[in-house]
Amino acid sequence: MAFFVKFKEEIRFKAGLRLMIGWEGNELREPLKLIEEFSPAGLIFFRRNYPPGGANELRDQLAALQRRALELTGRPLILALDNEGGLVKRLPPPHIQLPGANEQAERGAVLTRSMAFSSGQELKELGFNLNLAPVLDLMVPEAIMAKRAYGQEPERVIHLAQAFVSGFREAGVFCCGKHFPGLGAALEDPHQVVSTVNLSQAQLRDHLKPFAALIEKGLAAIMTSHCLYPGLGLKEMATFSPEIMALLRNELNFEGLALSDDLEMGAVANQQKIGQAALEALRVGHDLVLICRKRPLIEETHRILVESLVVGPLKSERFGPSFTRLESFLQGLKNDF
Repeated sequence: MAFFVKFKEEIRFKAGLRLMIGWEGNELREPLKLIEEFSPAGLIFFRRNYPPGGANELRDQLAALQRRALELTGRPLILALDNEGGLVKRLPPPHIQLPGANEQAERGAVLTRSMAFSSGQELKELGFNLNLAPVLDLMVPEAIMAKRAYGQEPERVIHLAQAFVSGFREAGVFCCGKHFPGLGAALEDPHQVVSTVNLSQAQLRDHLKPFAALIEKGLAAIMTSHCLYPGLGLKEMATFSPEIMALLRNELNFEGLALSDDLEMGAVANQQKIGQAALEALRVGHDLVLICRKRPLIEETHRILVESLVVGPLKSERFGPSFTRLESFLQGLKNDF
């Protein structure tokens, strides 16, 4: 009996280790419940989660979450947020308000690194350890990412994005580049619908250059996109494409964490059940899947992953490379304590 209890608990932890999840409110009890019930690898913070007590309350909340995770699982939490600057930042004033990528580009790499370091120091002091930025997509003027991208030329994007990453890393915060293999030419927003990147294979090679360059510099994590890439001869969106993951792992030799974008976005949620989408994203090679808001979807997904780790397509991966990468990353975080 003791063996089966231990096995059940191990599988529950393994399922949670593949999740980064969010919550609705700004009270500590909600994310604490998520930790206690699902043992996720990480939590993702949004503006809606900012507590009324400001920075001091937020710092106390994040510290309490880390303590509880360590008590229950022996491993620290990834505590993440999107802090690109400009249109995408989660902390209100008086916290540091980074300018957007366009303005960072105008100020240059030296100032971008300095601003990133200052912001990173603040995030680190609050308790965050992963910034879901920078955007590595090339800017296409009429496309949805135009205001969030550093520029149209790969070399310019590489130069500025590396400055951004270096500043945060020097402050003790890891970065996640996005949205692989490039969202820059998408005309429709994946938050609403499945978008198509209508570029040829040769054009897409240019869009891969920033990812390749930052991978060579040791980028910790990469997020894929909910987009279709017919120029690569693929029928599935990147989230569910083994070919996209092979491109990332085998051709670009990426050894860090591969994250899905939020599975609650319309591009996915309007097409299929979130639990099955999570299973498929993990099956093709993602290390973590993001479910950023709705508790019932987290419950559904965790249940499906537990079943899959016992008798389904993830059974053979219980001790596979994704778990090795996750455990290595989390061990690096634990060294900070």
